[in-house]
Amino acid sequence: MGSLAPVRSLVYGLADPQQAAEAGRLGVDGVILHVGEGDPPRLSPDRAAEVAAALPPLVLRLALVDPGHPLPAGFAGAVTNPVQARPAGAGVRIVRLAHGRADPDQVPDDADAAWVRPRKEGTSSATRYEWRRIERLALVLPLLLEVPDGAGGVEPVVRLGRPHGVVFADAVRFAPGIVDLDALERCLAVVARLNKLALSG
Repeated sequence: MGSLAPVRSLVYGLADPQQAAEAGRLGVDGVILHVGEGDPPRLSPDRAAEVAAALPPLVLRLALVDPGHPLPAGFAGAVTNPVQARPAGAGVRIVRLAHGRADPDQVPDDADAAWVRPRKEGTSSATRYEWRRIERLALVLPLLLEVPDGAGGVEPVVRLGRPHGVVFADAVRFAPGIVDLDALERCLAVVARLNKLALSG
């Protein structure tokens, strides 16, 4: 398992500074805050900066930026769709891809990584990705794979996809803008166990 470590853990959908602080305490490596207009988890730039400020210093701050919105100050990078331009000030650009568009020809030349969402078909994390497709894309750039079904889905995604990181989104969402911190903690524990096994192997 040496090639699996270290797998980074990111959470998407936070909208509250107290929850952000707790997610940082639980050991998440990064957060993705949604900057735009509309209902949570979308946040105004000012609110996104407030949530980000509650995180521990070493937690990576990424903003999923709706078209037409700037990257807030204090964020290391932006998450965009494939046709958006890289936002000004984004040191890192991650492209968010639906499973059906997870192909090298869908990735802009300036992308640093891709966040791939699972397909709707399938009964578990192991069956909601076409792993040959993921393998082809992984030859081009680092991947963040979204885990669709909580702690039980972490190990299949890590072992089959060998991603740079995993994203916890719908699987740990209690309500729009509210993360189920207990579910997140269980997911992070699995990632920590797999990373420990990889380092010892």
